[in-house]
Amino acid sequence: MRRLLAVLLLLAGTATAHEIQVGTAGATATVLSLRYADGQPFAFEAYELYPVGSQTPAQVGRTDAAGRIAFVADGRAEWRLKAWSDDGHGVDRPITAIAGELTAVAPIAETPRPVLWLAGLGAIFGLFGLWQLYLGRKKQ
Repeated sequence: MRRLLAVLLLLAGTATAHEIQVGTAGATATVLSLRYADGQPFAFEAYELYPVGSQTPAQVGRTDAAGRIAFVADGRAEWRLKAWSDDGHGVDRPITAIAGELTAVAPIAETPRPVLWLAGLGAIFGLFGLWQLYLGRKKQ
């Protein structure tokens, strides 16, 4: 019994390793629209956004179906956009972004961690208790 409890407590500590926390914040985004010369959207193509003077991109990804890129300028006005397609089309040019200010948004309600721990332990002990009742009736 004690060994089982010790194992369960050790395993409970690894449960947080799989957790992903999500938060939201309202911000004014800069939206870039990329199009081919014939007006078709530069859709689902790779891009990188660099703050001026940086060798590391601040954002990488693919344009959406309408050829748009959305990003929050984070107080920086000068950026370098590099976008390219597999067939050789592309752009590498500086852009000026209007930096938006972050606005407060209500946070996502999260259940406090002690409540989650107690609920998990309650479920484990509840199942263990039902198992013991089942075994007790089976012996009689």
